[in-house]
Amino acid sequence: MTRAQDQAAQIETQQDIANRNQPGFQQPLQLRVTDPELGDIDIVSRKPRPKMFTFSTLQTFNYTSNAFLVRNGEQDAFFWNGVFDISFVPYATSNFTPRLTYEQNFFRYNRFSRLDFDSNSLDLDLRYDLNRSGSWFLDGSAAIARLYSPRSSADEFYKFLLLNGTITNVRPLGQTSIYLASTAGINWRVGDPSAFDRIDPYLNLAVTYSPLENVFLGAFLRPEVRFYTNDPIKSSRTDFDLLVGANVSWTPVKYLALGATLSFTDNSSNSGPAEYDVVTPALVLSARIAF
Repeated sequence: MTRAQDQAAQIETQQDIANRNQPGFQQPLQLRVTDPELGDIDIVSRKPRPKMFTFSTLQTFNYTSNAFLVRNGEQDAFFWNGVFDISFVPYATSNFTPRLTYEQNFFRYNRFSRLDFDSNSLDLDLRYDLNRSGSWFLDGSAAIARLYSPRSSADEFYKFLLLNGTITNVRPLGQTSIYLASTAGINWRVGDPSAFDRIDPYLNLAVTYSPLENVFLGAFLRPEVRFYTNDPIKSSRTDFDLLVGANVSWTPVKYLALGATLSFTDNSSNSGPAEYDVVTPALVLSARIAF
């Protein structure tokens, strides 16, 4: 039972981190020019062609108020999550971009070494822009992943397939430099062991504001319903997971960003023991190179 609880905490911690670290969106650049015959004209800039190869890393230094994601007897801890990605774009058109990404994750805890784990995944993402400005777009992805003990990559304790589909809209709020990204999506996860299989419809709302050049402030809200299909304790288990948070980032150069984030997750469930709350502040360093 203890090992099962540890594995549940590891799996859900990785998912919560992934939800919190969603990639940013590109703000469409509006240009106004004046033509003597036509008057004022608004032009939406075309987005740049994506690079074929991208190498990136995301290093987060986190504190968690509830390392084991339990309802009672919470224990706090510090942990590091290191992410290393390699992505490949074989080709792209003006409105369609396929991307293949290999990702390696490392999780290390200061107090509870039994929670340490690694994971790797291979993800195929397909993005289709619904308009020329890129303010509406569809995303579909399929990923295979495995979680294993850091002591041996052969000590695998969970593997899964994750399918995801979303539609996103990015728009300025009035005439301000505040942007709202609204996403509706659904995940379907099947794995081994099957106790964590579920279907997750969700919404994701993210607001971004840049008060200074290269400085960004943001807030996010993600309500999600989780329908478990093979829960061993309650066959009709349904969770409501609410993730809220705020972040700040500074980009001193094009391929480097420093930031901080604070998030709160509340997971309520019709299976009582599955309920938990967790607060997670973090310091973030990200870097990438693309060509």
